[in-house]
Formats: sequence, structure tokens, C-alpha cells
Amino acid sequence: MKLTRAALAIAAFAVVLAFPLAARSSGDSVGLGLSLGVALPKGSTTNISSFDWRPSFDWGFYVNIPLIATFHLTPSAELYKFADQNATDMAIAFKFIVPLSRLDIYAGFVPGLTTVSDVTAFHVGALAGCSFQLISNLDLFTQVKYIFLFEGDQSIRGLRINAGILFKF
Repeated sequence: MKLTRAALAIAAFAVVLAFPLAARSSGDSVGLGLSLGVALPKGSTTNISSFDWRPSFDWGFYVNIPLIATFHLTPSAELYKFADQNATDMAIAFKFIVPLSRLDIYAGFVPGLTTVSDVTAFHVGALAGCSFQLISNLDLFTQVKYIFLFEGDQSIRGLRINAGILFKF
């Protein structure tokens, strides 16, 4: 009798292992995107405490990597002007998605590096946006990103407002 119960327990355990637990996949594939917009860095490279927001053209590209339907990693590179100098942001966004029918709303955290002239500094920020599916493999998106750039004991704020297109593979 004990052998029969043990055999039944082992068989039941094997059946449970044969059927993997269901995990909700993202349903999305990896995508490449291009964004255009405006960068509003606060201040200038000569006077950090200035309250001057100087707008400049901002463009960049990114890779959208959906890990699950509600969490995506997004490495990106953005180019813009900071005062009269070229600036580059390299970052990775951790985006939390609220998937709706053809619209995804997201918010996230974005750490990265900013290079202006010969100076490279760490930045952190927050972003929010939405993505609209045009066709099965093409999305339009818009987002707002607010960052804090840390250079020594100084902190510079910046705002990015972008719109773009995402091609999914």
C-alpha cells in the first residue's frame, strides 16, 4: 500500500513537471526606434546656477527590449546641444508598461551618462510616455524625460520631449 501511494505521488509530481507554469510573455518583439524632439537643459556650461532653459534640437535612437508585457528595457543614445556645445546621452530606461488595446502607457527610471565636450557625468531621471500601434510591427510614441546630471557637487536639470517611431522585428 505504501509503495502504491509513493508511486502515485511520484506520478502526480511528474505530471505537474510535464506542464510548465504559464508565464505571460510580452507578445512584443525587440524593436529599433528613432526619436526627434527638443532638449531643454537648464543653465549653461559656464554658469551652472543660471536659470536659463535653452532649447535645442534633440534626436536619438534606441532599442526596445520587452522582457515581459509590463516591463521593457530600453538602451538609448540622444544627441543635442548644451549651451553651444554638443552633448550626448547614453542611457538605459527601465519602463513599466500599462498595455491597453492599441495604446501602451509607460513610466520609468532612466540612469545613464552624459558627455559634454571633454566632461562625462552621471545622470538619473524619470520618464513617462505612450506608444500607439499603427500596424502590427510599427508604433508611434511620445515621451517626456526629466533628468538630473551630476558634475562634481553640482546638479544640472534637463528636460527632453520626444516623439518617434519604433519598428518591431
